[in-house]
Amino acid sequence: MSAAAKLTATLEDYIEAIARIVSRKSAARVKDIAAALGVHKSTATAALKRLAAAGFVNHSPYAAVTLTRLGAKRGNEILARHRLLRRFLEEILLVPAKEADANACRLEHVLDKGVLKRLENYVSFVEKCPRAGIRWIRGFDYYCDEGFDESRCRRCLELAIEDLEKRPSDQQPIEGEKVTMATLDRMKPGQKAKIVRVESKGPATRRISDMGVVRGAVIEVVKVAPLGDPIEIKVKGYNLSLRKKDAAGITVEPE
Repeated sequence: MSAAAKLTATLEDYIEAIARIVSRKSAARVKDIAAALGVHKSTATAALKRLAAAGFVNHSPYAAVTLTRLGAKRGNEILARHRLLRRFLEEILLVPAKEADANACRLEHVLDKGVLKRLENYVSFVEKCPRAGIRWIRGFDYYCDEGFDESRCRRCLELAIEDLEKRPSDQQPIEGEKVTMATLDRMKPGQKAKIVRVESKGPATRRISDMGVVRGAVIEVVKVAPLGDPIEIKVKGYNLSLRKKDAAGITVEPE
């Protein structure tokens, strides 16, 4: 198999697993890769030999596995596809996190680049369009559970206009709801909140997303440095430190 050959979905899963492990440990061992993918070590070894022959990984007996430049490039592409699909499923379609992650794993191998770009633009459009956003997504959730209710449409449009006039201030709750939005950097130690939206950009966002800082997750502020930077939070049993600028891009609903 040449480096230019099309990788199978299974081999792409290996590259993705190695990229995730390397981001945490600098290098991956066969047992780590096998455990991540739920396969036997001999199965992982056979796949790694194929990837090494194609120029995607550096692999030799008893040595750690690393990605080549080609492998790292492919790994970043796969991770980016996975994050986009998981975000679309979880934050726009409101699919439960575990189910969204599992489906993203399958979809990331079959969608064309053009379709993925359209999907990325759609997610951005939903976030930015004054007729969309959090309320619009909640309306979709209501539609899934209750069906179409035309009586809610007029109020929905009124709220969209109010939002447009008030931006960039925090969004107001839907009529009848007692919800106060805030950004994570304004939270105090001991406070808990549910994540509503993550707007931070760059490598830090990818890291915190992989750690579970996604829409719907419940976080607790553990401590805040004297000058407010960094902020330590607990999410899904893990402690994570965030820069204040990254925390400012995370909208939450305090409990």
